[in-house]
Amino acid sequence: MALDAVDGHGRRHLIVGVLAGVPVMGALLVARGAEDPHVLYGYPPIMVGLLLFAWVLARRPHLATTATRITVLALDGAWLVGIATRLGSADDAATAWASLFPLSFMGIVVFLVLGFLDRSSRAAVVHGAGLITATLVVTAAGLSGLPGGSAYVVDLLRYGAYLTVVLVLLHLYSRWKDRLVDATAAAERAHATAAHLRDLAYVDELTGLANRRRVLEELTFQATRVAEGQAVSVVYFDLDRFKAVNDARGHATGDAVLRAVAAAATTVVRQGDVLGRLGGEEFVVVAPGTDRDQAVQLAERLREALPQAVLRSVGLRVTASFGVSVLRPRESPESVLGRVDELMYQAKDDGRDRVSSAH
Repeated sequence: MALDAVDGHGRRHLIVGVLAGVPVMGALLVARGAEDPHVLYGYPPIMVGLLLFAWVLARRPHLATTATRITVLALDGAWLVGIATRLGSADDAATAWASLFPLSFMGIVVFLVLGFLDRSSRAAVVHGAGLITATLVVTAAGLSGLPGGSAYVVDLLRYGAYLTVVLVLLHLYSRWKDRLVDATAAAERAHATAAHLRDLAYVDELTGLANRRRVLEELTFQATRVAEGQAVSVVYFDLDRFKAVNDARGHATGDAVLRAVAAAATTVVRQGDVLGRLGGEEFVVVAPGTDRDQAVQLAERLREALPQAVLRSVGLRVTASFGVSVLRPRESPESVLGRVDELMYQAKDDGRDRVSSAH
């Protein structure tokens, strides 16, 4: 994988780099153009090419990879031609060698880095090895035609070794980054799998609400909060005559009713409440920080909202009966659910579509 893939982030980084680099080249053109014809005549077309490259990255993102490869190869060629021209126009080896620092030789280092932008690590190493070889050959050929050129052979070989070390380090960094990306992707997949498994364990598949296990764990936890003076109420409701809906309209309609009830109840309860489906047509709300009177008001809001929501969604009017009680310190989930279940049945015995409550 490339050091910085030419995706959305990579394009933005390249554009910023070009827009930062072109003014620097412009400043060098102003400062050194009069005394260095290579800068005077070489930099303007390079700057134009870089600006065109930035435009392609910004406006033609589907061409980003191709444009990056062409630009890097063009810069490679331009720099090698620049090195050959500097050497060919010098009177002696000392002057020629000095003219290559810092811009010409440092530019080769930059192009080694750029070679990793859009290529695999292996392809980038091949590009880098080719660029290093071409640089050494072009420089050696230029120096050989100048008086005293042989004296710089050792320095040139040292420079080649320096470039090789840079290339190896870039390759190692690229491989490390590949492994980091793979590890990150694996961690994300594991996290997604864990989240999915957690959903299977705690989410009711039909309605998306908390399932029975999740509700029982919440009640167990909240029973410890009650001992600290935190009021916790439990609202339990069961749809009235739901079996008749399944028998007359089929289970698909029954499922649609349950989903409509879940969606409507979600809009009524608070964000910190736990709304769950215990099974069948039985639902429960665990409401921390809510006393019995407030819980009765919550149940009344649910009682009024559910029939209207089901009617709009499914075309049936379905009511519910409610039992409301407060959780006692250290009380077991089975105990409080048994109590609100009895209160709910009392509401059904009293005529359905109503709320029955007790402490």
